[in-house]
Amino acid sequence: MTAFVRPVGLAVALVLAAYGLLTLATTYGRSYLRHLDHTAASHPDSSVFEVFVKSALSQETIDLVIRDVDGKVRKVVANQSDADRFVNTTILMLDEERDRIKQAANADVDEIFDGAFADRDEAIESYADWFFEWKRSYIVLTETLTSAANRALQAGEYESLSEAVERDVKDYFLRHYKAQVLKPELRDQKISVGLEKAARRAHESYRRVIANSDLRLQLFLARNTRHLEEVPANDALTNVTLDWDAQKWKAPTYLMEDRAFDGIAGVGKAAAAGTVGALVLGPVMNRVMARTFGMLSRRFATAFSTRLALAEQGAVAGTLVQPAGGTVVGAVAGILVGVAADYFMNEADEAFNRVKFVAANASALETTTDLWKGKIKANVGAAVDRWFDDARASVVLANQRS
Repeated sequence: MTAFVRPVGLAVALVLAAYGLLTLATTYGRSYLRHLDHTAASHPDSSVFEVFVKSALSQETIDLVIRDVDGKVRKVVANQSDADRFVNTTILMLDEERDRIKQAANADVDEIFDGAFADRDEAIESYADWFFEWKRSYIVLTETLTSAANRALQAGEYESLSEAVERDVKDYFLRHYKAQVLKPELRDQKISVGLEKAARRAHESYRRVIANSDLRLQLFLARNTRHLEEVPANDALTNVTLDWDAQKWKAPTYLMEDRAFDGIAGVGKAAAAGTVGALVLGPVMNRVMARTFGMLSRRFATAFSTRLALAEQGAVAGTLVQPAGGTVVGAVAGILVGVAADYFMNEADEAFNRVKFVAANASALETTTDLWKGKIKANVGAAVDRWFDDARASVVLANQRS
């Protein structure tokens, strides 16, 4: 029996040890990756904006045919025969149409983002309502205490407890900025579908330009490229992947940090108000504060001390009202004083800071849209350039072979 149990026990022990090591490695790895995220000076956008260009002429052929030594096209041929004039005139026409189509595509991109973010002002105002809501500080305080409890039980993390708690609170606001302001669930498809339509319009405009040009140009392009083919409705002309996570880091979290500590006034006010509070809740709250908030930035200490002093006034009030049993009354009065102080301080905070908060979030969102619009316009423009570069080269090559 012993011979049978010993291998089984050893196997179980090895499995548990492996599980523990795997859990520790996973926890450490995730903590390390989050540490990199939170300490990065910038978060590069990895969005993908592609406009597919199929079967184009080789760039070498284009350079040899239509570009001079400094990379600029001055004129294609020196002689002024009828054929030469046709080539030069056609190339000038193609350049003008290229510029027109690119300008139209840029306007389409602006319209796409205006439509996708049509509710930007309302979204930011609604987010400000959520942020300055009186109960928000208490909800965030709950998040903070929960984080402290959870993180204290985890071993082997790369982050310290104070860093982990601060980052959990920051992540809380980043999640809500992404959900309430960026709104990827609502906007992602609008942008992707809009870009597909814009690229198709640019391509159709190009096809019309070539259709109205010389037949030799049409035939040459048809034989050597696939630019003139109509793109089937089921075939995507674009590939779009928006990196929403990178954009959430543009949220002005420096305006949000104090919110995690605003709700302290309404929690544990009985700790400063009466015998029961002093004996029971007081030590508990002191340990929590020492473990959690004590390691965080000192700038919160003043606000906490002020709020605790207001709560202590409740204890005095309770003792005056009920000298013999001021414990309960003092606790209740302390809570009421703290809650009232929270309410009016929150109202004052909103009155002084809401405009700045809205402006900062509007600026963050504008930075995101400007970044994406710039990338999209550059990629659409590159596709249009490739179509027209092939057309310009084809004018010369077709004329030489005719």
